Amino acid sequence: MPVKDSKGKQRRKQQPTAPARHVYSWDEFEGIKSRAACNLDRVEFLAHTLDRFTDYKIGEAHSQELIMRNSSWLNKSMKKSASDSKIPVQLMRLQNTLDRSRPGTSKLFDQQRATVAEVNTRTKRLEAMNKYVWDQEGKRGKQELQAAKTAAKSTKPVVKEYPGMQDILELGGHPVGERRLSPSMAVMVPLPYELSEAALFHGASRGSGMSKNLKAATA
Repeated sequence: MPVKDSKGKQRRKQQPTAPARHVYSWDEFEGIKSRAACNLDRVEFLAHTLDRFTDYKIGEAHSQELIMRNSSWLNKSMKKSASDSKIPVQLMRLQNTLDRSRPGTSKLFDQQRATVAEVNTRTKRLEAMNKYVWDQEGKRGKQELQAAKTAAKSTKPVVKEYPGMQDILELGGHPVGERRLSPSMAVMVPLPYELSEAALFHGASRGSGMSKNLKAATA
């Protein structure tokens, strides 16, 4: 915006100079591409495992529902051991489904890990990224395309072990005593959604330490 100096003449206000943009070398770019291919592959691995896990739990819940709805489960009984009292057969079957739940879920991770290793999804994802870069550089010229292909010859995706079920469990949950963040939305809205106080204390007794800490945080 024009301003006047001490002599009354107008002069244009100097704009702040932007920091110089970093120009990435081909080595830096190939490193970024290699790490991106690895991370995208791990995200895809977890997404497919989540789908398998959902299908597994749906089938498990259906089996448990059939067991509980069986009208004969109150009439038949068996001994779990010589010292235990008689337990209904259907209740034992229900317990067996719960006992198999965690090993069955862990097996899903092993099956998905074997699938991605057989297909070699990490390398194929890097190859797809290479083709995109070559297409973009080819539009700029033959020298740029040749430079991109030369740099990609020695590039390999970063190798990281796929997580297992135990790795997910060891991540831990929400820190005890801290308020949970409100869920974010995919669209902008005039009034963002905020959880009610009842939802913040859901599952915690009013006299527990976590409940007291949450009250202090919301005060």
